[in-house]
Amino acid sequence: MKYQPTIMKESSLTGEQSLEVIQSMILKAKNQFGENGQLYLLWGWVILFCSLGYFVLDTVFHYPRPYLIWMTTWLAVGYMLYYLQKEKKRRKVKTYTEELLGFVWIAFVVLMLLGAVIVRRIPEFYLYNYQFVLLFYGIPTFLSGSILKFKPLIYGGIFCWVLAFASSFIDFHYHPLMVSLAVIAAWIVPGYILKKKFLQTNQ
Repeated sequence: MKYQPTIMKESSLTGEQSLEVIQSMILKAKNQFGENGQLYLLWGWVILFCSLGYFVLDTVFHYPRPYLIWMTTWLAVGYMLYYLQKEKKRRKVKTYTEELLGFVWIAFVVLMLLGAVIVRRIPEFYLYNYQFVLLFYGIPTFLSGSILKFKPLIYGGIFCWVLAFASSFIDFHYHPLMVSLAVIAAWIVPGYILKKKFLQTNQ
C-alpha cells in the first residue's frame, strides 16, 4: 500500500505527458499545408508555353495547324500520372480536403472533354474556343481556393472569368494571350506561393 501514491503519481504524470504529445500532434497537423503547388506549376507553365506558342505560330509564322502545339500537353499528362502515383505511395493517409480537391479536378477534366466535343457543333466554333477554356479554368481554380481557403486561387479563378468576358470584345487571334495571362495569375503565381508555404510549414 505504501507504494500506491508513487504509482498514482507516475500514472498521472504519464497521462499529462500523453496529453501534451496529442495536443502537439494536433497543432502540427493543423499547421501542416498539404498542397505543394506542384501540379498548378506544371500545368501553368505547360499551358503558358502552348498558348504563347499557338499565338506565335498562328499570327507570326501563319502556320496552318498551330493547334498541334497542344499535343505537348500529353507529356504533362504522363508526368502528372507518374507524380500522383508517387504521391499516393508516399502519403499513407489521404485527407478529406485532398479527396474533395480530387473530385473538383476530375469534374474539370470531364467538363473540358465534353466541352471540346460540344463546342465543335457551334458554327465557327474556333471563335469561341479560348473563351470556353477561360470559363472552365475559373471553376476548379475558384473552388480549390475556396476549399483550401487560399485567396490567390480564388482571385485567380475570378480573373479567368473576367478575361473570358473581356475576350468577347477582342479579336479571337489574341485570345491565346488572354489564356496566357489567366494561367500566370490563376496557376503559376499561386503555385509558387503554395510551394513556399508548403516548404515553410512542412520542413
